[in-house]
Amino acid sequence: MDKLSTVMQLAQVLGVTDLGSLVGEKLGVLTFAVLPKGRPTHQAVPLVRRILSAPTLPGASRPGLPAEIRKVEKRIAQAWHAWHGSRTPYTALGIIVPDLLRDAIDLHRATPEPGRRRTWALLAEVFQMAQRFLYCVGEPELAVRAADRAMVAAEEADDPLLLGVSAWTSCMAALAGGRFDEVEDITGSATSHLQPLSNRSSDALSLCGSLYLFTAIGYARDNRPADAWRLWDRAAEAADRLGPSHHNNLTMFSEGNVGIYAVAIDIESGKAKSGLTRANSIDESRVLSTNRQAQHKLDLARGHWTRGELAAALHSLYESEHASAETILYNPIVREIIMASLASLSRRPDARLLDLARRLQLL
Repeated sequence: MDKLSTVMQLAQVLGVTDLGSLVGEKLGVLTFAVLPKGRPTHQAVPLVRRILSAPTLPGASRPGLPAEIRKVEKRIAQAWHAWHGSRTPYTALGIIVPDLLRDAIDLHRATPEPGRRRTWALLAEVFQMAQRFLYCVGEPELAVRAADRAMVAAEEADDPLLLGVSAWTSCMAALAGGRFDEVEDITGSATSHLQPLSNRSSDALSLCGSLYLFTAIGYARDNRPADAWRLWDRAAEAADRLGPSHHNNLTMFSEGNVGIYAVAIDIESGKAKSGLTRANSIDESRVLSTNRQAQHKLDLARGHWTRGELAAALHSLYESEHASAETILYNPIVREIIMASLASLSRRPDARLLDLARRLQLL
């Protein structure tokens, strides 16, 4: 089972959406390792870094390019499905992203200049996926590089929706670096570009809502709660216009996602009690992404942790791992909570806590 295409064909035949369940044991080395300073790193990162560093130079054309492009487009759709539905999403993208990057770049090189608009769009989507992977596995500098390349490709494709998604990925990278003014600038520019389309395009309105949510989080982290709620209100208005059935397959924008962002804003603003209370009224099943569900549980863990509620914080960590087994690996607050829990116990920790600590290589 060496090739991505073989893995994806097998998954399709078996009706399996979690690629990690098919190859996790064989490709377990693609999960994570702990660096000397204690920071976890995904072992697919060096390969992705090398591919991102390579120039996109023209190559020799060849027959059959449209069919090859359609195949890569289909693989991208399958990859996003694997990401949002898998309990091991980082394993899934660690397997998928390098091959997709190489193949999309190769197709772009082989496509003559008049037909490159489609391959620019292909590159934008693949670089967006690479950015998401790199952001989530704690590689903010590489995530910025991928986001920048996605933006350039989207501009070349001259597709306003691709530009909107690329702006969203750039906001994600800026948030990771604490560059909140940059998040504000990107959102202002992108939404002014998308708003004329939003009355006739649900995708454009959904992207505006997604950008508002990221900006709201940036304001909350920057100790500007009034501005955070002002942007959240805009996102909630967009979600209300789109209706309860709307769900953005890339950004996860939906009424349910808007709800869990309200919890995150409270917790980021230092109002953990309010956020935890608000969380009780949220139907998490409406958030159709295992990774986003897991991140919400990590927000709750952080809220309990700031209130000194260690047992409740651990319970939220276990729930996060149940939703997505890998999301907790790259979140620094998780390691703090576990180490504090181990240090505070006067008796032997229970088996579940010890098992989690060992898997995070904390013991």
